[in-house]
Amino acid sequence: MIGIETVRKALPKFSNVRQVISYDQGTDDIIKEILKTHVLFSDQYRGLVQFFDTGDIYTTCQKLWDFCRYNLPYNIETGSEQSVKSPAAILHPGEKIDCKHYSLFIGGVLDAIKREYNEPWTWCYRFAAYDGSKEVGHVFVVVFDGRSEIWIDPVLSSFNYKKKPNFYIDEKVMLSLISGVPVQSVVVSVDAEKANANFLTLLSNDCFALKQLLLNNPDVLNGKFKEYCLKNGIDFKVVQNILA
Repeated sequence: MIGIETVRKALPKFSNVRQVISYDQGTDDIIKEILKTHVLFSDQYRGLVQFFDTGDIYTTCQKLWDFCRYNLPYNIETGSEQSVKSPAAILHPGEKIDCKHYSLFIGGVLDAIKREYNEPWTWCYRFAAYDGSKEVGHVFVVVFDGRSEIWIDPVLSSFNYKKKPNFYIDEKVMLSLISGVPVQSVVVSVDAEKANANFLTLLSNDCFALKQLLLNNPDVLNGKFKEYCLKNGIDFKVVQNILA
């Protein structure tokens, strides 16, 4: 099994990036924060593909379950401490880890593998309730390989154990990449001028949290993204003014 220190070294230096949330916010808010965090840090998981992809989705899932189960001890957060974290924060020594963090790490790696190799399988975050209500209090990752579901829940004592919830919500995250900047959808047009205008409109309205995404990744903004703008006729000064 791959060592946790080896995986840590493939990530950006830990900068204590996390966001506090609360289950008191309600189901929709919890789901929104987890999906937003997935998008925000999706590009950082690309460097972890080499450690977990086996070329077979079942054994890849098992490898992810093993890594989380045996390297990241489960320590549930209290209602006042609920958080979502970057991958570096999840792997940092001493961090409290619960189902949200397991799921973000597993979903982040699987999404990176799928985008890297255009794999045919699909996956989702499954938000589940077990207490007879419709208020979700647990999340794990489910992969569908075309024949059956593979459940990846390191909270449970065995891989692919299917503890049936009384209620659940499945949420998929569809990502594309533009010069290293992850976004949830892309406006496509054969007219480059209209396409650029559409993109600037999306940015101006902060669709898919694009502003925060770029501001949180200055190296991408002033590097690959700036290069992309110059090559494709997007006025970078306009972008800077929108972000100001």
